[in-house]
Amino acid sequence: MELTKLHKSNKPFFSFVFTSSNHDPFEIPEGVISPIEYTKEQLQRYDSKELLRHKAIQYADYALGKFIAKAKTQPYWEDTVFLVVADHDARATGSDLVPINNFHIPGVILNSGNSPQSDERIVSQIDLAPTLLSLMGVENHSPMLGQDLTEPNSSGRAMMQYAENFAYMIDDEVTILQPSKPALNFEYNINENQLNPKAENVYLSEVALAHVLWGSLAYKNGWYFSLYD
Repeated sequence: MELTKLHKSNKPFFSFVFTSSNHDPFEIPEGVISPIEYTKEQLQRYDSKELLRHKAIQYADYALGKFIAKAKTQPYWEDTVFLVVADHDARATGSDLVPINNFHIPGVILNSGNSPQSDERIVSQIDLAPTLLSLMGVENHSPMLGQDLTEPNSSGRAMMQYAENFAYMIDDEVTILQPSKPALNFEYNINENQLNPKAENVYLSEVALAHVLWGSLAYKNGWYFSLYD
């Protein structure tokens, strides 16, 4: 209903829908989704709260499917680019400085005007905003650090915030910053989900720090507005 109203205004609009499927309380309507059939081993491994989380994820998938199916019948469908993306997986936890595998998330763009394709590059959530603007034909002059993924030469890199730790990953090299500690450099083995220490990379450490500081510095100093002076 809300999107239909916005579309009728004949003005461009942006709408944000947030789901909290991995966070309790898990308030799921009864009788909507089919129960999952677990093996005896799975039931022994999962506690009651974990089982409720699985049910919540099931319902989130169901609700998203209903939303897309409904949107396809509405006049705004052909005029709208849809982005579906997660923030992290079910559990961004662990004793690692940054549990990189927990930040490996799906992102789907619908109605981009391109044929179906899969982008296997290492990218970050911050790349999605400039990419959407590009797909909509909007010229982007802003201090956003994200890259336009429609550009084939965009370099593969990702950023992950885990409590007070920050990871900057480019290809298989990872720099991790911690408060009041020297930067640490690693080689990431994606097959084994393992960080192997390596010699200091001063350049990557400085690039990682620049990405951490940019947002607050740009806001504090008003650098965003200076782009239009």
